Amino acid sequence: MDVLRRSLEEYLRAISTRVLELAKQGKGTEVLGAVPGRPETEDLEIGLDRICEEMLESSLRNTGLRIDVYSEHGCRKIGGDGPLQYLAASDPFDGSGLFRRGLPAEWWSVVTFYDLDGTPIAGGAVDVLRKEIYLAGRDGATLISLEGETHTPICPATKTALDDTTVIAAYLMDPSYLTGWVGRMKGMWDRFPGMRIWPNGGSCIYPWIARGLVHAYVMFNEPRSEIDPGLAFAWAAGYPAFSVQEDGTLQPYRFVPDEQAKRVPLFIAACTTELAENIAMVIKSGESPMPT
Repeated sequence: MDVLRRSLEEYLRAISTRVLELAKQGKGTEVLGAVPGRPETEDLEIGLDRICEEMLESSLRNTGLRIDVYSEHGCRKIGGDGPLQYLAASDPFDGSGLFRRGLPAEWWSVVTFYDLDGTPIAGGAVDVLRKEIYLAGRDGATLISLEGETHTPICPATKTALDDTTVIAAYLMDPSYLTGWVGRMKGMWDRFPGMRIWPNGGSCIYPWIARGLVHAYVMFNEPRSEIDPGLAFAWAAGYPAFSVQEDGTLQPYRFVPDEQAKRVPLFIAACTTELAENIAMVIKSGESPMPT
């Protein structure tokens, strides 16, 4: 396990510099192809995706471990012919649409390692532009500042109900997500006009929930490939992630190999189970909760 963690941190540090180098050189924006399960208007594989994926593969090969790595671009089998030891879910570069358009915002790489039963055992993420690394392990979640090399334990907020101070994240930069999301969530901010929406998400949002920067992540028709790479932070920081059923019940979300191209009709990750339940109730009822 120690060699896996060392390899992960080395990879994240390498990504933090390599992405900036490529951006400065104007490289990595070329389109390589479509992403399985996604329309081309939603997502595309670009050169930087491939570069980051190959960097992760190279780093993991140096561990000598046998690992199957799943991403939105497919599955890479790392190691020799021995027994499989770990599974992994990776978003090699989260923010490729922004990078391709020349927008210097929300450039991340995120990965979670699982045991063969699909339980998270470690994970990490790098926020390239803010120069921050997040690590997730059995001892909790940690923030590393690459500028000061400080290591700070982080924990999620304790909010249990919606109010005017709630911050909800959702990926809304794609109109296909925005229109449906606004229609189903409008009643929430009609009641709480002071709440705020952070309009980005995907795998990079899980470290921010672990840090307490946002209280929940709510998405309709969310690709599993955007959930699986970040689940180590929910596990390490102790907050829940749910697939919401048609009757409104909350089913704990689990990673399933080879299902990264599938979608979850309604997905909620929140700092507390109570907040997730409150959000699910509001969505199902179609009306805002009355004050108590």
